[in-house]
Amino acid sequence: MTLALICFVSFGRIFYIALLGNVDGAAVQSVPSDGPETQAAGVCRFDLPDSEFTLRGTRLGRDLMHGASTCSDVRRPLPDSLRTNGRWQIQDTGADILVLYSAFYDDRPSVGVAPWIRIIGVAKLDNGTHYCHVWYDGCDAPYVTAVVVNVTGRDFGYGINRIRYVQYLFSCLLPGAEPVPSYVSMVADRCAKSTVYLPVERPVRAEPDIEFGVCVAIAFGNIPTPVFVEWMELTWMLGVREFNVYDAGMVNMSRVFDFYTRRGWLKVHRMPPPVAAVTFNHSEYQVGSANVTLAKLGHTWIMKHFI
Repeated sequence: MTLALICFVSFGRIFYIALLGNVDGAAVQSVPSDGPETQAAGVCRFDLPDSEFTLRGTRLGRDLMHGASTCSDVRRPLPDSLRTNGRWQIQDTGADILVLYSAFYDDRPSVGVAPWIRIIGVAKLDNGTHYCHVWYDGCDAPYVTAVVVNVTGRDFGYGINRIRYVQYLFSCLLPGAEPVPSYVSMVADRCAKSTVYLPVERPVRAEPDIEFGVCVAIAFGNIPTPVFVEWMELTWMLGVREFNVYDAGMVNMSRVFDFYTRRGWLKVHRMPPPVAAVTFNHSEYQVGSANVTLAKLGHTWIMKHFI
């Protein structure tokens, strides 16, 4: 009985690895041109390749490719067409305002067979489906797939200059693990042009593995240095091995930041407010300045380096 169970588990593992190998193969393929030995430069097909253990036609295969298509007339945003506010990139159609900070490639085993792109940002969203334009090197047109939207801050957001912004994590399912895309854009209409062109970061797994990390936004001006040092040292004693601080304008902290950065504990990410500091609604959230409210809006708790 034990031997039979071991054999069953082993076969199941081999079959699962075969399926993974199929998905991890070249999901982005060049389409052959008229000549059998040449390929059409820049023209790509986004699909799951056939193999002995194919996923094509299965429910999983359909789910992976659902909504996926190319927009043959869409091209990469040109540098002079991008709308930026410092590190943030902006797509504003009037009904939708997307203010996006960064994108990273998520291939953790826990996310499923196929990897995802995760995009962190704040937005005013109109009701309706949004789309990712996923850009691969060597492909003129993007891979297009629907966006999964998750709120990461408070549901009702922040009222800023009569516009309500909410913190989001936007997720885009990829057709396979290889190759890794280089850039991503977001749009409200499937084949619309975008003024966003975010590089896709591929987080490097820490060596040795880090089990606990902290990501925190610091957006309230000034902290007494002894308090910050006490917090760092105590949190380290409790088992945290990496600190990611998203700094939205701390003052008199450069020396202590430098100290812990050199020690290898701390990574500081500059995060200016995502929206220009104009006016904001005091009735919802009383703070000392517009910069503080806007900076708080930009924070996130995504622990992307060590989960």
